[in-house]
Amino acid sequence: MTNKPSKPINLFDVQASQKVIGQENFLKAFETILNHGGYAQGPECRELDEKLAAYSGTKYCSTCGSGTDALTLALMAWDVKAGDAVFVSSFTFVASAECVAIVGATPIFVDSDPNTFNMDPKDLEKAIANVKKEGKQNLKAVIAVDIFGNPANYDEIMKIAHSNGMKVLADSAQSYGSEYHGKRAGNIADMTATSFYPTKPLAGYGDGGAVFTNNVAENDLVKSCRVHGMSPEDHYDNVRLGMTGRMNSFQAAVILQKLKVFEQELKDRYTIAKRYDDGLSSYYGKQKVLDNCKSAYALYTVTCEDRDECLAYLKENGIPCGAYYPRPVNTQTAYAKWNTRSLPVCEKLAKTVLSIPMHPYLDKESQDYIIETMNAFAAKKASKAA
Repeated sequence: MTNKPSKPINLFDVQASQKVIGQENFLKAFETILNHGGYAQGPECRELDEKLAAYSGTKYCSTCGSGTDALTLALMAWDVKAGDAVFVSSFTFVASAECVAIVGATPIFVDSDPNTFNMDPKDLEKAIANVKKEGKQNLKAVIAVDIFGNPANYDEIMKIAHSNGMKVLADSAQSYGSEYHGKRAGNIADMTATSFYPTKPLAGYGDGGAVFTNNVAENDLVKSCRVHGMSPEDHYDNVRLGMTGRMNSFQAAVILQKLKVFEQELKDRYTIAKRYDDGLSSYYGKQKVLDNCKSAYALYTVTCEDRDECLAYLKENGIPCGAYYPRPVNTQTAYAKWNTRSLPVCEKLAKTVLSIPMHPYLDKESQDYIIETMNAFAAKKASKAA
């Protein structure tokens, strides 16, 4: 087996791009902000809005304080409130459902497809039928999560949602840079929310997010809700309920610098994912990417029947790894009152998923070592079973 690399392996690498971009470029951008004094939603934020909209192919982008803020602002713009049902993936980070509860609506959890790990359109139809039968809530929206950077099945999900009078919000927190049938994340669903948290494909140096839409009225509502529901005509007249969700200019400056290398970083993620796809044993179940789609590979995640044992083995051999996510949202304490449906695929994924190092600066020596170490574990399990 390949010798253990001399340098430590990182699950994520949030600092490596500094060397490529040049730390001096970040410092120069920060100095500009210190000089102009527009620290919150300043000119860098407006420049970033324009560049992100252009990259995604959408008409409008509004940056904000975090990915959770982005999801919440989108729901506020749609006037989602108490009495509304919002259908959401359960195999995800909690923010995907948290935003629903924050605005007073009811999260209706939907099971996952066992191959893509994303929302299962067939189970979405079942969940909608149940809510209709009960007749207690308004069908309002669907939040489709692009888990690990992999685009959801938007053709099917949007067809189902639209036929039931609902809009679709893409939770692209992990998938900015992904593509679905020739469209980039941000320009696929009715509205899109993304995150620039340091572990995301387009990463800032702290919290940050953005909302994308092609509808000017929705964009105006997002911008109003981002600043307490402020009227654009009178800043001391708050015409709707909102929040404080501004992005700070320093964060925008970081993301503007990171955009310079984003395309190359995505290409490098694809290359690493292909090496994992080709090199890893069939003992591991690999996440399916739909035809004519590209994942942003925020994480490279497989399934493994002996997940906890494999996690321990990899860590013993110097390979950082994790279980994302070990508990579906519907099984978590704060969401117990909404845990009303059986979600067997989500429960199975939570017990078997295993994420391994994935970032654009992962060198070939480390990739080889990871692949060979994982295959050695698979071989060991096979020999015991024989």
